[in-house]
Amino acid sequence: MKRIVCRDNCMSAAVSSGVEAVVQKVDAEFGSKAELFTPIVVRMDARPGAEFEATKRPGVYVFIDENGRCLKVGKSLMNASKRALEHCRDNTSSKDGTIHMADRVNSEKTYMLVFALQERDSLHWVLALEHYLEKTQRPLIPSLRNG
Repeated sequence: MKRIVCRDNCMSAAVSSGVEAVVQKVDAEFGSKAELFTPIVVRMDARPGAEFEATKRPGVYVFIDENGRCLKVGKSLMNASKRALEHCRDNTSSKDGTIHMADRVNSEKTYMLVFALQERDSLHWVLALEHYLEKTQRPLIPSLRNG
């Protein structure tokens, strides 16, 4: 898989290792198909910039908190970051009410890892990757569809 794109060199060790672990699992599971995606990390309070612009394509998003925990996994066949931010707008929350995505929209402690698809003719791999990450990462806010 291509190198992780990230402007923020100030990621905590937990976030950095959490991101790296996810990317390595995708590499191991998907082999050469992992090359269809570019992993991009954007801190939620630092969205303006080239990294964020690069997430505006089909792909899979993973919200990661300051402790490296997976909060939410999802996908979009059009614009991954737009769909991810809809969870913040709509305040998607955990069943127990302890995690609210609206609280994370401008957080310096929350990161969005986007696996941005590079070739539109490979959209079916977005579906496979989202399903795989939902099952392996066990997000604290599971998908109603896959959880």
